[in-house]
Amino acid sequence: MTAAPVALTAAEITSDVWLISGQSNACGWAVGEGHQPDPRVQIYDPAKRAWAMAAEPLALLHGTGVGPWHSAALVVAQGGIKVGLTGFADPGKPIANWDPGAVDMVGLERSIHEQGGEGAGVFLWYQGESDANTAMDTPTYQAKLRDLIARVRKSARNPTMTAVIIQLAYWGPSVANAVAIREAQRCFVIDDGNALLVPALGLPMQGDGGHLTREGYFSLGERIAKALLKTRYHRKDIDWPGPVLDAATLGQGGTVMAHFAETKRIAACAAGDFCVLDKDGVNTCTEAQAQGTRVALSFARPVKPPARLVVGYGQAIPLTLADEAGNPGPAAILQIAAGAVPGDGVTSAPNGAGRPSEAGMHTVNKPSH
Repeated sequence: MTAAPVALTAAEITSDVWLISGQSNACGWAVGEGHQPDPRVQIYDPAKRAWAMAAEPLALLHGTGVGPWHSAALVVAQGGIKVGLTGFADPGKPIANWDPGAVDMVGLERSIHEQGGEGAGVFLWYQGESDANTAMDTPTYQAKLRDLIARVRKSARNPTMTAVIIQLAYWGPSVANAVAIREAQRCFVIDDGNALLVPALGLPMQGDGGHLTREGYFSLGERIAKALLKTRYHRKDIDWPGPVLDAATLGQGGTVMAHFAETKRIAACAAGDFCVLDKDGVNTCTEAQAQGTRVALSFARPVKPPARLVVGYGQAIPLTLADEAGNPGPAAILQIAAGAVPGDGVTSAPNGAGRPSEAGMHTVNKPSH
């Protein structure tokens, strides 16, 4: 689909600008028709130096097809917020390509200063697959992401810009590599204060194993929209986020009781959503029983401390974990503690990643096999 530029000023077009970057999943990589354009969702046209009605593929992002961003903006626009899209994405690149002076950072800064990105209210980041392939560990990726977001905010002259981090779906030749990047993304969001975590796990994948399908991107767009509508645009009728792991306690016989924030009731979970990493390696979950805001977990063998509970250990895992509203939970790693079993009660993790008071427990190296 194509759309002619609309002769309006930026002030008339947008009430918020979204700056987009990342690798191929950020570009838009699914075959098929996008949603119908809406004049309330615009994209910057650098050739005309003007805003135009956005339609898939989003040319600024070097994509070949459908991605999640237009879908997200359309949902937000239906809620009364006009959105302008701009940015720079580049397929197959590691996060080091966004280091100061590196080619993709230069492209992103051009979109900020020359293509409508100054003062942007939202930065959307979908990247990490290449770094999973090279086995980058959790602290290294987290530090690079922290530095990148700080530079983007400074360049856009918005120190409180909302950063939306898409937690990776499938990628990488090793299970542990993908898990390490997902945890780094979650740890960054916990520490940042103006960031949101939106998981891509559990969405349908293309046959190449690395990109979402058209329907998967549409669903991810809806997840992004819900996160922004609830937190940035203050819609009280939106239920977000999904269940976030915030406690794990060792029980009798080597079982584990896990507690989840941001839910009144765990509505869906499966044994395949969980595993334990302990002294003897990976310990497979054999049973997961939801009990209100908690899940009682049994394993193939007794858990041997020190141990960590992992939500979303794997590659193309279904991750069925969801709350009463159908919101998915993110992948997470948490140290299993001894002591009292957490009570069945509602707790808060409004960034979709965890609570700041627990940040020290979350920064871990990539799991070992």
